[in-house]
Amino acid sequence: MATSSQSSVEPGSNEVKDYICNACEDQNNVVTSADFYCKQCERLYCGNCIDPHGKALAKHTTFGRIEIDKWPVSKKVVDFLQICDVHKDHKIDQFCNLHKQLCCPQCVSDQHRYVLFSC
Repeated sequence: MATSSQSSVEPGSNEVKDYICNACEDQNNVVTSADFYCKQCERLYCGNCIDPHGKALAKHTTFGRIEIDKWPVSKKVVDFLQICDVHKDHKIDQFCNLHKQLCCPQCVSDQHRYVLFSC
C-alpha cells in the first residue's frame, strides 16, 4: 500500500475527505482534491499538478477518478473505518454472532460478553 496516498480525516469528525494532491500538500501545504494517481510514483495529483508530472514522466501510468478502483486505499481511511462508532478511542476487532455486530473491547465489556468471535 502506498504511504503517500492519503485522505484527510478531521480530528473529532466523522467526515472522511477525499484523496488529496500530494504535490500541493508538499509544495504549499495546501489541501487540494486529487484527480489522478500515478502507479509508479505512488502519489496523487490534482488537475494542475498532473501536467508537469506528465511532461517530466511521460511513461508513467496514471489513473483518473474514472478508474479510482485502481487507486490504493489510504491507511488513514482504513484506520478510520476500524474505529468504533460508540467508543472513538477503540478499534473494532471482534464480531458478536448473537447481535450480528462488529465490536470493540469496550462494546464487548458493556454488551457482548458471551457470544463473540475475534476478527
